[in-house]
Amino acid sequence: MSFGISGSDTSSQMIGADVVVAYIDDIRGYSVDYNITSLAPCVQVLGQNKGVCRDDVVGGLDSFQLNTYSRKDGINTITFRRTLISSDPGDKEIRLDKSNYVVWALGELDSNSEPAFHFVYPKSDILIDFNTTEPINDCFSFTKAPETPIQIWERVRLHDPTLRTFNAYLGPSGGLRGYQGITGHVSSGLAWYINGYMTPELYLKRGLTYAFKVRGGNNPHSPEHYHPMVITDEPHGGFDRLSDAKQSEIRVLAGVEFTRRGRPKPTAAGPLCLSKYPLSYDRRLDDNFPSFKKFNRSLISICPNEEPAILEITPNITWPDTVYYNSFTHANMGWKIHIIDSFTNIRNGALQNGVTFPCHLGLLLLCVQILIKLIRDQ
Repeated sequence: MSFGISGSDTSSQMIGADVVVAYIDDIRGYSVDYNITSLAPCVQVLGQNKGVCRDDVVGGLDSFQLNTYSRKDGINTITFRRTLISSDPGDKEIRLDKSNYVVWALGELDSNSEPAFHFVYPKSDILIDFNTTEPINDCFSFTKAPETPIQIWERVRLHDPTLRTFNAYLGPSGGLRGYQGITGHVSSGLAWYINGYMTPELYLKRGLTYAFKVRGGNNPHSPEHYHPMVITDEPHGGFDRLSDAKQSEIRVLAGVEFTRRGRPKPTAAGPLCLSKYPLSYDRRLDDNFPSFKKFNRSLISICPNEEPAILEITPNITWPDTVYYNSFTHANMGWKIHIIDSFTNIRNGALQNGVTFPCHLGLLLLCVQILIKLIRDQ
């Protein structure tokens, strides 16, 4: 849960806001001071931290003090305090002479206990008077909605033996039915789209050479849209955000080279090709789409006429059986690459398991023959 003073004096605005992120883990409660300079996870932009960053990371102070926390009947209750005028110049003053515009949101934490993209937030401006003379209770009782399982969108697996090139660009992650449902990971708000599909699983054969045409953004000044592609043996990505100790535990297979000082440098940063929502769209409605195909049709693609970055790989016997394509800067944007020795068992097994099997023209006859055989066998 996050709550704080708006970044604007005239509306509820997250950019520039000063907020507390409060949560309870299995042991204790937390109230952490954050500063929002961009709607993106906290990343380094030319040596400076930008995005949703802890105050103590950007040179400020953690000004919130946790008082109590409890979890009862599925409701987390956390109380905290902060001085009205903080000694931290990055903190917003809480005014008592007038109402204050505030922001709030609900979301999940990623594997590093940092805020991922929020999925519940107000649609209109919110004003709070912190100096009321009479206590006012505008709260209402919580209601529990029936728990209906989310039907995730189709999981796509690309295992065409003739496929050697993958077009990689960015698009929205698509709510609980999209990236989060497909991978089981919380989302940063964007995901890799490969050959038109959201984070498909890829099957690559050892000894063959493949090329990723990467269009994830090549402007290092942008905390939201700078996404060089990397391939590692670690599922979450965001290699640049990790500590030196955590980076040393990860095997980088492609997309990163190291300077003489041992600092990682991305090698596959192409121009930004982005599928976006229409201007007036409310992304909280993503789960209303019954399929990714219909969701994808609602998006608007903006792609410059520029050459992509090429990430070329040739998996060999030293590669693990499962690796991951991801973003160098943000966590949880990509998914699995299966490194195999033969396509034969994969192709037949995938059809029997009922997963998506994208057939290309050269394999159309083979696909039809296999489907006819399966129908006859049943």
